[in-house]
Amino acid sequence: MSVKKNVIAGWLGHLVTVLIGFFLMPYILGILEETRYGVWLLLNAVAAYSGLIYAGFGATICRYVADSSARKEWDRMNQFVSSIQSVYFGSATLVVLATITFALVAPMMDKWGDVSIREVQSAILVIGSTIAMGMVASVYGGVLIGTQQLHIKRAIEVTCGITRGLLTVLFLKQQWGLVTLSLVFFAVTVLEHGLSAWFAYRVCPQLSVSPKHIRREVLKECFGFSTFNAIALAAEYLIYFTDTIVIGLVLGPKAIVPYQIGLRIAQMIQMPIAQIGEAILPKAGELHANAERGQLGSLVAKAMGIAFLLAGGFLIGGYYFGDQLVSTWMGRSFTHTHTVMVILLATQVVSMPMVIIRKALLGSGEVKTPAFIDLLEAVSNLALSLVLVHYWGIVGVAIGTFVPLLVIESSLLLPFAMKRLHITRGDLLTQVVGPAIPSFVLLFAFSEIVTRLEFGTGWGPLLLTTACGGGVLVLARGAVHVLTRPAAVNASPGAQ
Repeated sequence: MSVKKNVIAGWLGHLVTVLIGFFLMPYILGILEETRYGVWLLLNAVAAYSGLIYAGFGATICRYVADSSARKEWDRMNQFVSSIQSVYFGSATLVVLATITFALVAPMMDKWGDVSIREVQSAILVIGSTIAMGMVASVYGGVLIGTQQLHIKRAIEVTCGITRGLLTVLFLKQQWGLVTLSLVFFAVTVLEHGLSAWFAYRVCPQLSVSPKHIRREVLKECFGFSTFNAIALAAEYLIYFTDTIVIGLVLGPKAIVPYQIGLRIAQMIQMPIAQIGEAILPKAGELHANAERGQLGSLVAKAMGIAFLLAGGFLIGGYYFGDQLVSTWMGRSFTHTHTVMVILLATQVVSMPMVIIRKALLGSGEVKTPAFIDLLEAVSNLALSLVLVHYWGIVGVAIGTFVPLLVIESSLLLPFAMKRLHITRGDLLTQVVGPAIPSFVLLFAFSEIVTRLEFGTGWGPLLLTTACGGGVLVLARGAVHVLTRPAAVNASPGAQ
């Protein structure tokens, strides 16, 4: 399946997921109330660190499946998949031990408010069991991504998202609500990985996951590749999950909620661009395997342009209409949520084009230098957030995320990636930044006019404004494309 079709499938899946999440978040918050919901968010942030035990093998399996399937080396592919799953069995054991430990020490942590400690412990045990089970079965999702079957993976995610929403609505009650959410999480995870395994064998009949395919030399190669990818993964987790834990431990679980609302809105743009990155990763592996470097650089530059356009559009919309969105969505406004949201959306303008670059580098086998750059950024983020949270609260945490990302990615990661992926400054100007400027100017003008006209409040005016603003962004970008097309046709692919 082509990159374009995979991206479109990912976007459609993301749209459904966003709609489900938009319904579920205020529904869950209304039933559990802020303290219990804050505890749920804190538990999930802690649980997210279990991803570190994957040791970078998630991206490794995608990369090697993409490479092996492109070369039609099926025995090699089965060796990689089976060997990595054997590692996951060991990782799952560590997860179970960590879960039991966390449940035992939970009573010593005075961070649960009025939530019953038994409810907290039960939720921890169910969440940990879910993660351990899903870890072993996750290789099948990696096979689907590596063989560029993202449309199937997205369809599975949509199915599971709808199932999760229905189960939550049917069974969630305030009493023991954390346990109910945990059990829903468990049931949906079983469904997701069961479907992934079934489709993986359907789309790749040559697939065979068995202990007989495990090879020591393959494990050695996987660990060599995954070591630096694991560093990058640790950095990513420090950046995206530590904020919630810092807020919960310093300010309490209730303070997580307004930050999480702003973060969730910022992630609306993060997810569709992540779909582009996931489609780029296996394609980059294929192009790298075939030594088609010029085509790879051109593909990455175009994808970065889309990411920059979308992230910038969301920032402008969030600045003008974010507060209205929060009050319409959640039923009331939350202190500092709009400020946090704007800062995090500004972060996305920088980070989202770099997501494309990271995936392309990973698909091309470049992991060492990006990993250490990511680690530097993550440590800087954590240190700054720990300091600023005491002065500016959740706004300080958002600033602690934005500043290191802006400085480090623009000064270190971008120059490195441009050299490795054969992207010139001219490419950045003509394919990423330049074409988006007219769109941003027109969107600013449109948003200013709309705010002065005061169309009203509620979902109707908000959705109409969003649709019109998106239309302005797309039409302006289309006009730029048409006007610059003759120059693009006459220019050589490797110009400059």
